Amino acid sequence: MKKVIALAAAFALLCVSASDSCAKVVIKLANAGPANPDNRTVKAVEIFKAMVEKGTKGNVEVQAYHASALGNEREALEGVKMGTIQMGTLSSGPVAGFFQPVMVFGIPYLFSSAPAAWDAYDGKFGKEYSEAFLKATGVRILGITENGYRHFTNNVREIKSPADMKGLKVRTMENPVHMEMVKSLGGSPTPIAFGELYTALQQKVVDAMECPIVLIHDMKFYEVQKYLVLDGHLYDPLFIFINEEFYQKKLSPDEQKVVQEAAKALAAAHNGFSQEANIQGLQKLKEKGMIVYQPTKEELAQFREIAQPAALKYVKEKVGEEWVNKALEAAKEGEAKVGDKADKIIEDYIKLANDLYSQWVKK
Repeated sequence: MKKVIALAAAFALLCVSASDSCAKVVIKLANAGPANPDNRTVKAVEIFKAMVEKGTKGNVEVQAYHASALGNEREALEGVKMGTIQMGTLSSGPVAGFFQPVMVFGIPYLFSSAPAAWDAYDGKFGKEYSEAFLKATGVRILGITENGYRHFTNNVREIKSPADMKGLKVRTMENPVHMEMVKSLGGSPTPIAFGELYTALQQKVVDAMECPIVLIHDMKFYEVQKYLVLDGHLYDPLFIFINEEFYQKKLSPDEQKVVQEAAKALAAAHNGFSQEANIQGLQKLKEKGMIVYQPTKEELAQFREIAQPAALKYVKEKVGEEWVNKALEAAKEGEAKVGDKADKIIEDYIKLANDLYSQWVKK
């Protein structure tokens, strides 16, 4: 709670320091998620935009492009790397093609709760990962926020155990760990760009997919998928990327500080909006006719016992034990720090997100 209060105080004091430069700097920000005004990322980016533009006295303008308007996630990340796009709020899906250690984020059943993941992302592990990513790619990570727990959906049968996955053609992100996980469970992984997923499901190119609840609702996947199992096999991050050359050469030190603080607000708000949307979205999916199954602890253990060892073996072979051990240790430390306070922390972040939106956007 103290951390949330400190964040709110820092954000409230943001718009006091930016320098008065003559030329307006434009930040094009790419996002693959839907452009719905009520969408979690749209609202969090609106907070970022307002804070940056006010904090820099209009010298920096943020132009947000949602719904893959600047290309799919791989194309957007390539654009950020080259500098043709300045920023992106992008999932881990395309990152392995640029920096393989991202695979550790795809270890199945890594985090016991969302707040435990937030602690790992904000702490030593997140910092070390971001520094290594910058060195390897020339892209700075301003923050790591929640894309959310991912669950399987399909249009063939109800999934209650790994045996029910056998033979299903499952859309995955372009992440080899996700693909390895689906293989271990008996499915056939098929990478498809997120912006093309609805059509692929509609045309039965694939039978199934895996996605956070909020995106299942916002992308209307319930129209083309009947069954949802709340297995929570992966907790996926959303990275806030910015081109390093742009950051260093186009932004003054004061403007850099404004962008950094606004990105912290974006990440914190996104966590809150995401959790709020998941709570509301699950009920809405049921009302839309999806058949939702909550596995028992014993059934979840079956998934974990098959999926995690296979993924760990694969990740260790690809990126080495050091990154795997860092991720496992960060998850363990986050779980210990959060303890039984996860629900209260989530409640606090939901309040913070809505307070920030009221303060900066909905005035």
